[in-house]
Amino acid sequence: MFKKSRKKTAINFLNSIIGIFLLGCISPVLSQNNLATTGTTHSNNIENKLDSKYVNDGNLETSWISNSGDKEKWVSIELPGNTEVTEIKIQLDYTSSKAPISYALQTYMNGRWREFVKRKFNDNELVSVKLKKPMLTDHIRFTVNSSDKIMVKEFEIYGIVYKADLTELKEILINQSGYNLQQPKRFTAPKLEDNTSFVIKNRTTKEVVYKGTIKNHIGDFTSFNPSSKDEYVIISNEFESYPFRIGPYWLERVSYQNATDFMTGARHYVGTTKKISKLSWAWRDGDFFNWALQGLIAQYLSNPEAYKSLEKRIKYVDNSSYPKEYKGFWGALKPYKKDAPDIVKLIHWDVDVKISQALEHEHQKAELAHFLYAYPYLKEWLPQQNFDIVYNYLINVWDKEEVRATSTTKYDKSEGHNLLSLKTKMGTNKGELPPGHSIIPNLMMYEVVKRKSPKDAQKYFDAAFTQMQWMITNLDWKDPITTKGQRMSEHITMRAFAYFYNQYPNKAPKGLQEKVTQWAKVMLSRSNNMWDFRKYTDNKEWAPIGWNETGNVLGFPAAALAAKSVILDSILKKELNKIAWSHIDNSFGRNPTGRHFSYDGPREIEGVDLGWYNGHEGGIGLLAPVPFVFDGSPKAEHYPNHPELGNIGWTEGWVQFNTAFNTSLAYLANDNTTIEFIKTASNKIKLQLQAPINFNEEKQDSVRLKLQTSKGQTFYIKCTEEGPFSKYLTADITLKGNKLIFKNQTIKLKKRETITASYGLGYFKKEAKFSRE
Repeated sequence: MFKKSRKKTAINFLNSIIGIFLLGCISPVLSQNNLATTGTTHSNNIENKLDSKYVNDGNLETSWISNSGDKEKWVSIELPGNTEVTEIKIQLDYTSSKAPISYALQTYMNGRWREFVKRKFNDNELVSVKLKKPMLTDHIRFTVNSSDKIMVKEFEIYGIVYKADLTELKEILINQSGYNLQQPKRFTAPKLEDNTSFVIKNRTTKEVVYKGTIKNHIGDFTSFNPSSKDEYVIISNEFESYPFRIGPYWLERVSYQNATDFMTGARHYVGTTKKISKLSWAWRDGDFFNWALQGLIAQYLSNPEAYKSLEKRIKYVDNSSYPKEYKGFWGALKPYKKDAPDIVKLIHWDVDVKISQALEHEHQKAELAHFLYAYPYLKEWLPQQNFDIVYNYLINVWDKEEVRATSTTKYDKSEGHNLLSLKTKMGTNKGELPPGHSIIPNLMMYEVVKRKSPKDAQKYFDAAFTQMQWMITNLDWKDPITTKGQRMSEHITMRAFAYFYNQYPNKAPKGLQEKVTQWAKVMLSRSNNMWDFRKYTDNKEWAPIGWNETGNVLGFPAAALAAKSVILDSILKKELNKIAWSHIDNSFGRNPTGRHFSYDGPREIEGVDLGWYNGHEGGIGLLAPVPFVFDGSPKAEHYPNHPELGNIGWTEGWVQFNTAFNTSLAYLANDNTTIEFIKTASNKIKLQLQAPINFNEEKQDSVRLKLQTSKGQTFYIKCTEEGPFSKYLTADITLKGNKLIFKNQTIKLKKRETITASYGLGYFKKEAKFSRE
């Protein structure tokens, strides 16, 4: 329930809902209302802090009066959500003082106040400012410099009035598409009290197949793991959820092809549009901090067979086939083989653009290190020239401090681009400078250079080590600027911790594991709510005010699962897994708006019933025709449960949101991959692989695994899914003396000789070993 004051604010906001982006779901109304009446006031008036409330009370008989001594005087209004402001009016009173010389209007962006109007006063007591184009903001401040007192009767803010979306929401909020077998499965019911019972019904048979009890507005049915392709619904009291499915790898089933198709369409120059866009290189509106390349590589390394099996839809586009204004934008790399998987073609595209345009920003250089590291696993389809040209480029520019203007944008916060130097500056909610962004690239360069020139490799490791030491000592997990405040780039930080710990367990700086454990405890404490949603701070802030934080929610599973791979406490591991999946559920409808983050979700994603309020036409990314766009997510004001606020704040897809989700897909796959030899009889062993491969219950999936003896002998073995709803693929091997026999293949294994099977590549490789007794 609302508190009385909050309820009044919400009703006023709904009645006016001024300037809010509800494109596609609402229609404009011709009248205007004063949005300031829905806001909260603040001022620097020390003498009477409460006076500021009079500037938006609608009463010209009351006033805010500033202190007389302070030279700078200001009063501000914080709106319930981001709004397209078109006009500002301020009614002053000069009866007891003279008019000040000048005033300014400011908006709060990226952690500081920014002037958007600065003018001299005239004798008129009404300040009236009409903006040339609507300004999206949730904070406006009126400030003057004067030694006299300032009296403000009313502070009015206007924008376009819209009709709110009136879609009736479900009271049982779930992952609308479906859940993975043997993974956390939870829902939220904001109106249902503790100990309310619920049931799950099979929609085909009408049978009740599960019973449970709601606690803290949450229903948990993790233990419900049916082997069925039927749909289910949750019912409690008079409420019923949307239908959903449960499958071995349901998320992967509905995401892998879609995620790849998004990246295909979002390519700059050759995707769904040929337009040359600003703030763009390989990806439209990708800027220099999209992390696309490392995300694509992580996807492939985590689950190579699944990505090989996807449809091949990309064909190479030669730069010479384009007009002269496109010359040099790509084409420095020799083309890939035609039969390469699409994800490899996308990796090639990103690298080709970076090399062709000689991009030098520290983030762009760092991304290329991922390619060099992964090249041995990609060389089946990519020419050696690709590796050589990238290697030679990076060796020359890695420690280059400056950057050409063509490699950066107005969002650049870097203090220097030498990747061997210590990085102590952190970015903002824009997501442009996450802590530890140079660690994984430096460790990858260490490995790559060590193979070619060992004497030159140590400096890369030393840079990563120094950076990690600084993070262990200096990062304060209580400060959101080190976590959720990095928006969709947050995963970069915790992945750096996990990479160092898992790849160099005996060389990692002291205190690394303890630092990650501290992070996990903070994240879990902030997730103790009915949404299992990690909040912005320990206090009332659920999300950064005014931001479309879609990518942060989508990328958080990567951070949580990276941490899970480091910590030892089994309870913490289990809880991290729970909140990793809860954030996937949040993006699929288990949130206060009850909507999937994608406007086109119901049309493009199997099982999704209600998509985001609207998509965004135009923009730098021009993503409207691209499939699988994550358009928006609940804003801070929607939490803990205010769906009546509707489509407040900014809505627009961004390639950075999807690349964060891509990275989470990689870490989810890695976390859910195991491989082991199981002795089933004295002369029988089973090779068992668990990996996200079995998407379709009507198709029998199999993978070809490489086995290698400790003497270097290799052979391949085919593992086949155990059943249509199994998470495992297996192969039975017979032991006969010193021989291992699989179908018509035989390999000799001497006493105490070991054979190794693996799945996943590079830093995501999982291994199993079997030794002959």
